[in-house]
Amino acid sequence: MPKNYNLREIILEVLEGNELSKKNILETVRSKSGVGTSDKTFNESLMALLREGQIYIADYDFSIYNGVKRIQSIRPDGIVFGVSRLDFVEIETILKQMESHDQEEVYRASKNLKRIFRRKLDEIPKDGNKKIKSNVDSLFNQTIYYMNSLAEEPKRSLRNKLAWSLSSNKGSLEMFKSIASFIESQRMN
Repeated sequence: MPKNYNLREIILEVLEGNELSKKNILETVRSKSGVGTSDKTFNESLMALLREGQIYIADYDFSIYNGVKRIQSIRPDGIVFGVSRLDFVEIETILKQMESHDQEEVYRASKNLKRIFRRKLDEIPKDGNKKIKSNVDSLFNQTIYYMNSLAEEPKRSLRNKLAWSLSSNKGSLEMFKSIASFIESQRMN
């Protein structure tokens, strides 16, 4: 088992239910573990989690610049991370948040859902449907538009199917391809 395996678990624990900047994650990890984790080991663990898709980049925290107006460099400490959610219930919750009256909640849910949508599209083999993969943002927007245009019962049904298709459950990729092909065919009409 790699030396930094425990560190990865601690990072996931710290991020559970939160989106935190790299600086805040490192501070919390160091205080929680009681060990003086090196920046190099921490960065390696963070990048491994990012590469594996267990975490994602959610935002950027400009407060690390302490009020400086003219920012000329990007500091990695400001990158905000969150834990990736890929099970059916979590994705269905995100889809329901898209219907909130709180614009900030809808914006966060939309960003999160689009990231999951892109990741699912990346799972389609290169020789898969090129039409589906050609314009991710357009397909995502069309899917949400189509779902929102349905009556309540068909909307709930499509939301459940979409949540399942975006999850990491068995058979989800085939269902995702079916939904994407269907939405793509609706664009032609």
